[in-house]
Amino acid sequence: MLKKSPFDVPCNGCTRCCKGDAVRLLPEDDPSKYKTEPHPYREGQLMLAHAESGDCFYLGPTGCVIHETKPLMCRQMDCRRIAKTFTYTEIRKLDAKGAVPIAIWRRGKDLMKGVK
Repeated sequence: MLKKSPFDVPCNGCTRCCKGDAVRLLPEDDPSKYKTEPHPYREGQLMLAHAESGDCFYLGPTGCVIHETKPLMCRQMDCRRIAKTFTYTEIRKLDAKGAVPIAIWRRGKDLMKGVK
């Protein structure tokens, strides 16, 4: 039996974290493997590039097209952790700044309530 990762999230096709987010490349990631652009909030750092729609460049019609090789930040993404960390007021401010889309926070709240 495969051991579950502590980051296993029951996404069930959800791609909210792939839309309008700033996925920063971490030191463990090799930037040459990805299409990147400068990070808007972290000077000198890179993030995954975005399509014209604002979605992640690697978001295809059925989900992530680089799922097996996605950056560490994507592998660690858990909307439930975001929902536990921020209050509604805090997430509204982060959403207004374009830092964390409120839709991700809402999805985390739904998953914690058992909503599919």
